[in-house]
Amino acid sequence: MWLVLKYISKKPFISITKCVTVIRNASTLQSQKSKAERYMIAQKRRQKNEAIQAKLGAILDKVDPVFGRKETPFITRIMAEINEPEVLSHGYDSKEIEKLIAAVEPTERSQIELSGFNEETFPREDLQTIENRREVILRILSMKNADNKERVKMATKLAREEFQRFPGDTGSSEVQAACLTVRILNIAHHVQDHKKDYANTRKLRMLVQQRQSILKYLKRDNPQRYYWAIEKLGLDDAAVINEFSMDRKYMQEYKFFGDKTLDKNSKKV
Repeated sequence: MWLVLKYISKKPFISITKCVTVIRNASTLQSQKSKAERYMIAQKRRQKNEAIQAKLGAILDKVDPVFGRKETPFITRIMAEINEPEVLSHGYDSKEIEKLIAAVEPTERSQIELSGFNEETFPREDLQTIENRREVILRILSMKNADNKERVKMATKLAREEFQRFPGDTGSSEVQAACLTVRILNIAHHVQDHKKDYANTRKLRMLVQQRQSILKYLKRDNPQRYYWAIEKLGLDDAAVINEFSMDRKYMQEYKFFGDKTLDKNSKKV
């Protein structure tokens, strides 16, 4: 604007129309410049937001080297299986229990006869008593009431059966990795509930690294089985080949303890 005034001051006899035209042109130029600046600022802001979203997306796409992908069908199926009330602990199944209950009455009668007692002294059990006994036995042996050791044992058995190449296979790499995954998940949940349990945190790191080692061998030996196994376990290639440590960086990046803020002096295990 000062250029316009300077221009007018040098030409005092300039017409009013020309003066207005000059001012209007200057205002238009300034307006166009401001619009361009606003557009550039908006562009930079949009690019910055896109970069942030891309970074967040990359983090979300990363597979947790401990837990793997969320809601992995294999893991979900095993957890559902061991929580079924009909699933029994200690290696029993419902058919064996039915046979056991059916054999109780004849066995008792046989023992009474051998002992020489009068059979009429011991009345036969009614159907309600037999049914009550059955319910008690099934409740005691139900996996839902089993301790953690039995639950892990059952989950390991199911994992082995899922990954075995042939019946009774316990030595193939994918079976070992699947069994290790059950142990890893069990200890990981324990560590989440016991933040200062450094011994089990260290054990968890060692198990994850052991699983990585087994899967790396499988990748060299049989790539097709390797990619099948890691997909089924909810892992990806990066979760296997990248160096792993249960340090603060991992726990923060994958929110191992949820949204809790970790102490900067957290131990690296």
